Amino acid sequence: MSPPRGAVHLASPPPPTHLATFPAYVCPAGTEVFRSHRHGREPRWFPSSGEGRFDLAAADGTCYAAENAGIALLETWGGIRIVPDYLVAERDVSKLLVTNTVRIADLTSNGAIGFGVTSEIFTTIDYPATQRWATALHQAGFDGVRYWARHDLAHTAACLAVFGPTGAATDGCPLDTAQTDYLPDRPDLLSTFESETGIAILPVPPI
Repeated sequence: MSPPRGAVHLASPPPPTHLATFPAYVCPAGTEVFRSHRHGREPRWFPSSGEGRFDLAAADGTCYAAENAGIALLETWGGIRIVPDYLVAERDVSKLLVTNTVRIADLTSNGAIGFGVTSEIFTTIDYPATQRWATALHQAGFDGVRYWARHDLAHTAACLAVFGPTGAATDGCPLDTAQTDYLPDRPDLLSTFESETGIAILPVPPI
């Protein structure tokens, strides 16, 4: 019998020893990924606060990036249809390079269905559930996960959650910072973001 349509279908992860054949995505050295982060902060940051979808428990953390800069902004401002320009002024956008080939679990593959994954893993606000998946995949030997952004509807570029020691990047980090731009200095990126999403960035006059 099929589970009720109104029920959550995302299963709990199997034991890590059962995930050896989980679909893998090999991200070669030289791959470009993008992060939106607080202005002036280290872009290669691996939090373990539990506030992120695929956070690991300390002393491990997760660095969140996207395959294009627009998706990185969409993850930053998802759920907001009008972005005041003072929020833009608080952010940088960085291009990171994968320095060592990483093997990450591919949650975007239909091959993950047989392990109990559904697209709810991209959208649920039950972060303890998604973090259990991250923990199991990390223990199974994966370097991170590839997934669809919650607020992206096109699904032409994915997000990467890369695992590493919690906090700022350490020696052996598979990511290197290639370029960091202050977001207000990237009107090209902001214009493309507005036209592709319909989200408006509006100036707010000082009080």
